[in-house]
Amino acid sequence: MTDVTVFDDIPCELGESALWDGSRFYWVDVLERRIYAKAWPSGPVLTLPVPDLVGSVALRAGGGLVAALRDAIAFCDVDAGTVEVVRTVDTPPGTRLNDGAVDPHGAFWVGSMDLDEKEPCGSFYRVDAELSVTTAFGGIVCSNGPAWSPDGTTMYHVDSTIRLIRAYPVSPDGETGEGRIFVSDEDNDWFPDGVTIDAEGYVWNCKFGGGRIVRYAPDGTVDRVVPVPVAKPTRCAFVGPDLDVLAVTSARVGGDESPLAGQVLLLDPGVRGLPAPRFAG
Repeated sequence: MTDVTVFDDIPCELGESALWDGSRFYWVDVLERRIYAKAWPSGPVLTLPVPDLVGSVALRAGGGLVAALRDAIAFCDVDAGTVEVVRTVDTPPGTRLNDGAVDPHGAFWVGSMDLDEKEPCGSFYRVDAELSVTTAFGGIVCSNGPAWSPDGTTMYHVDSTIRLIRAYPVSPDGETGEGRIFVSDEDNDWFPDGVTIDAEGYVWNCKFGGGRIVRYAPDGTVDRVVPVPVAKPTRCAFVGPDLDVLAVTSARVGGDESPLAGQVLLLDPGVRGLPAPRFAG
C-alpha cells in the first residue's frame, strides 16, 4: 500500500472531477450538486452549490470554471459564488452529462450517460470556444474521461459500464478517427472510471469498485497497480507546485463502508504530471 494522506475529509456521495489550477484543487460532488475548492496545501474549503447535478468542471482561460450540469454548460466562479448557464445540450431523456476535460487546443469535451447505466444512449461532445457543440460519437452507456497524450494526438475515452477504455486519434481541429481498444476490464469485477496522463505519457485509471489505480504504458500494458484505502476511487489528478502528488476523488454511493470513502486522498506517484489545459471560451 502506497502511503496515503487525506487532503480533505468531506464525505462526498459521488466525488469526481479532480482538477488542479496551479495553486488550488477543485472537485465536485455530483449527487449533492456542489463544487469544492481548496488552496494548497491546507487552505479553507470553498463551496459553490449548483442548481443541478454537476458531472465535471474544467479551468477557463479567462478565470473560473466551465462546468457540465445535467444538460447544460455553465460558467462558474467559486470566489464570486456565481453559476451562469451559457449553453444547453440536447441530451436524450434519461441521460445526463458526466465527466469532461479540456484538450490541448482549448476545447471542452464532455460525455453523457444513461441514468440507469443500461442503454448505449449517451454521446460524446466537443464544446468549442464560441460554445458550439459538436457530437463526436455516440453509443455510450456511461462516459468517463477524456485525457490526451502529451503530444495531443491520442485521446483516451472510457465507457465505464461496458468496462472499456478506447484510444482515438485526434486532429488539432478536434476530428476523431476510429477508436481502438486500449484496455479491457471486461473480465474484472470493477469498472474503469476517470483517467489522467503523466508527463511520461502513461495513463492512470481509477478502478471504481476495485480499490486501486492502475498505471498503463502507452501500449496498454500494466506498468503499476496502486491500491487505495477506498473501494471506489473515481478520478485522479497531479497536483502540487511540482505536479508530483496524485490527488484522488472517491465515492461512498452504493454502500462503501470504508472510513475514507468519499474523501480526497493524496499519494506519491513517483512521477510528475502535466498542467491542466484551459477552456478557450
